[in-house]
Amino acid sequence: MTTVATYGLTAAAMIAALAGCATTPPPREPAGPCRVDEAVRMRYVGTRFRLPMRDEMRYATDSRIARVIRPGDITTQDFREDRLNILVDDARRVEGLRCG
Repeated sequence: MTTVATYGLTAAAMIAALAGCATTPPPREPAGPCRVDEAVRMRYVGTRFRLPMRDEMRYATDSRIARVIRPGDITTQDFREDRLNILVDDARRVEGLRCG
């Protein structure tokens, strides 16, 4: 091969490799209202709650915000259709998911 052909192939390979490095757009922000279906309940209820799960649950239920409610926590009673309430027990196990 000639030097020009070698450089051309090298440049094409580098461009192809860099195309794989393109950034993906951020995930869309949930728009609400909150939807908790049986599949979401089965996936999360009974599992040990970890903070990264909050956003997973928020996206799975299409909720704009999520709050974790532990035993004894004082909460507001206002209903927000775009909010997910994650109920956890003292052992940090998810007991339930509710919208509001």
